[in-house]
Amino acid sequence: MPEDTLIGADISILQFILPQRAIVIPAYNEADALPLLIAELSLHLTERDVIIVVDDSTLTTARETEVRCRAMAGNASHNLIFDHSYHRGGRGGAVRRGLKLALSILPNVHWFVECDADGSHRAVDVIRVLNSDLSSDLLVGSRYLPDSRIIGWSASRRIQSRALNILIPRILKLHLHDVTNGLRRYSRRAVEQLLRYDPVSSTFIYLTEQALILHRSGFSIDEVPIIFEERRAGESSVTWRELQASFRGLRRIIKMRSLFQSRSAL
Repeated sequence: MPEDTLIGADISILQFILPQRAIVIPAYNEADALPLLIAELSLHLTERDVIIVVDDSTLTTARETEVRCRAMAGNASHNLIFDHSYHRGGRGGAVRRGLKLALSILPNVHWFVECDADGSHRAVDVIRVLNSDLSSDLLVGSRYLPDSRIIGWSASRRIQSRALNILIPRILKLHLHDVTNGLRRYSRRAVEQLLRYDPVSSTFIYLTEQALILHRSGFSIDEVPIIFEERRAGESSVTWRELQASFRGLRRIIKMRSLFQSRSAL
């Protein structure tokens, strides 16, 4: 049985001549929340756009998720691809796989967006980041700018997240207010640069690793405010085990940050 499969996708060169923008969405057991997001995104996307769902659920759940998403998308003009793996590789691993796939089959795409599948990144903010006039190689949808808001979080979660996003940028000398949020847009050359490095972590802390690589490689980075909401449906896939793995990954990034010394931006 193959390790990775494209579910319900007709991959042909002709199909992907037009698309110029790709949205990569990592998913795990998101059969309830993801279809709602797809429905909302579909209202704003055109034939220029491709959504790539990278699903690490069981094959049964992944197929169920695809069926629901395609039903909610209706007759949308954008392309919708589902990529499934039989091995759960964490959020960072899924995004990386989706970016590799996009590069390999979408020769004309010049903007790549990643976002969460659970609806915490509102469709309106995903579209705002995608359509931003800023030309930065990395554009982060930030929860910690003056016009940003977080809805539905407990006080403890707010404190933990805020503390991480104050300490990590200071330690790594990153000029970002939010290094752990997963709503981001990349230029094509930024994606190509990220994929030149073997990842230190495959958990959500890979987001910090991505920002550090691009910063030290001389790429332009910017932020825009968003409204972040607690998930609308389903249960969080972030476990204590994944949190512990993320902190181990962060320690490795701090220890190995010299590996990310500035390289010429290609």
